[in-house]
Amino acid sequence: MNSDRPTSSLEKSATPAAEAAANMLLWSRVRNNDQEALVILYEQLYFYLVNYGIRICGDTEITKDAINDMFLEIWDQRQELSPVTNVKSYLLTWLRRRIFADIRQTKKLNEAAGAWSDTESPHELSYEESIVAVQTSEEIKQKIKRAMAQLTPRQKELVQLRYFDGLSMEEVSTRLGITTKTAYNTLGSALKCLSAELVVAILFRVFG
Repeated sequence: MNSDRPTSSLEKSATPAAEAAANMLLWSRVRNNDQEALVILYEQLYFYLVNYGIRICGDTEITKDAINDMFLEIWDQRQELSPVTNVKSYLLTWLRRRIFADIRQTKKLNEAAGAWSDTESPHELSYEESIVAVQTSEEIKQKIKRAMAQLTPRQKELVQLRYFDGLSMEEVSTRLGITTKTAYNTLGSALKCLSAELVVAILFRVFG
């Protein structure tokens, strides 16, 4: 995986006011069932959110999981979302609540595990239990594979270059010999073929 962060043209040149206005527009598009807008928000704000999350909880994995859960919640609740003027601030508040909720849940699980270990003999995971433990991850991989198979060759190529090779949209369009607008349109049509869960899963493989 390419460790360099993909940088959008908006990040390179936008003033804070222009960025806030662009985020407001993306938020509005998400509220109107635009999954591509959700992806763009994820891409542009992921590292900003990661840095904030790590500062408040000190745990990278908790932060990354909370961000993914948050974006899935945003998509699931898109019909009920209110207009937002400061999307960054709004998402920081949402992420803070999500992280603290995850920490509380983890604490409860740890306390329950501690109580269990006081009364039961510890045991190693059986083969069946080990399979269950990795099943979710493997299922996501298989879902991504099946979903990618449904895309056209050009769509798959764009997804590969953008999200797995880490190229910017400008670099993708140059590599394929197409205009940047065509690249965005083709990638957008590809993302519409995938569920929000799979889109976030793909992005997590890239940024996580």
